[in-house]
Amino acid sequence: MLLSELPVLTSEEIDNLSELLFIIGAHVSDIPATDYYEDRKYLEHQSDISEFMNHLKALGADEKTITCYPLEKEKELMALISIGDKVGAKKVLNEIFSHILLMTNGSFEVIKAWVLDLTVLLSRAAIEGGADIEQIFGLTYKYASEIDGFHSVEELITWLSKIMVRFTDCVFNLTDVKHIDIIFRAIDYIKKNYMKKITLEEVSSHVYLSPSYFSKIFKREMKLNFNAYLNNVRIEMSKKHLLDDAIVLADVPNLVGYEDQSYFSKVFKKIVGISPGKYRETRAQFRAMQ
Repeated sequence: MLLSELPVLTSEEIDNLSELLFIIGAHVSDIPATDYYEDRKYLEHQSDISEFMNHLKALGADEKTITCYPLEKEKELMALISIGDKVGAKKVLNEIFSHILLMTNGSFEVIKAWVLDLTVLLSRAAIEGGADIEQIFGLTYKYASEIDGFHSVEELITWLSKIMVRFTDCVFNLTDVKHIDIIFRAIDYIKKNYMKKITLEEVSSHVYLSPSYFSKIFKREMKLNFNAYLNNVRIEMSKKHLLDDAIVLADVPNLVGYEDQSYFSKVFKKIVGISPGKYRETRAQFRAMQ
């Protein structure tokens, strides 16, 4: 009888309520709220890495079979950082770290060396994405001096994730932008919908501006027009699909929002310098050499 009176909630409603409970608990506690958030981030990183390591082990991978560094994942990580995709970059970074943990069999000093290399990689990706070179070099020097202060893999995981977020933020350093909220919301909408047929009118409506005014603001603040930015995002994502041999080449354009395959090839070649087919072929040859 009583059970039938209990409200039935959706998973989304439960997630929202649990988030609200976490926020309330963090702010009424005597412990600083920042400590709770740091602990949660750490546990999330640990969970993501453990999940992916279990996935690798389920496929029969261990420290004896994982002998090659995942270079393709590294390229994917750089592409995601260069377009400011923190969520995607975090996922791939955790996957790379999982490989490193298996490759090194948990050797802290070796892991630290790999992490230092990843820091340089992240900085280079941020620069390629348009971040200020002097700012990135300054951060890289700062981070390189910090690494010797860590004494556990857990500390390195949390630290590296923070660096990734910082460098990704630098790709869209909008501190001096007058319309910062508009640009952030537009970029977020594009990154979530690039695989669909989206238009300038659609995005401008999302940020509550007229198409002409939004176009003017976007070009002025981002230093390139809306279509050029959208094409850059789509082409970076298409590279990821081209690395997957299970995806038919002809299907790639549709996966990133292009209806015309020839137009996709034209845009891809203009941005990357080679055709999509040649890109897949050269990357396959590179993998075969590993």
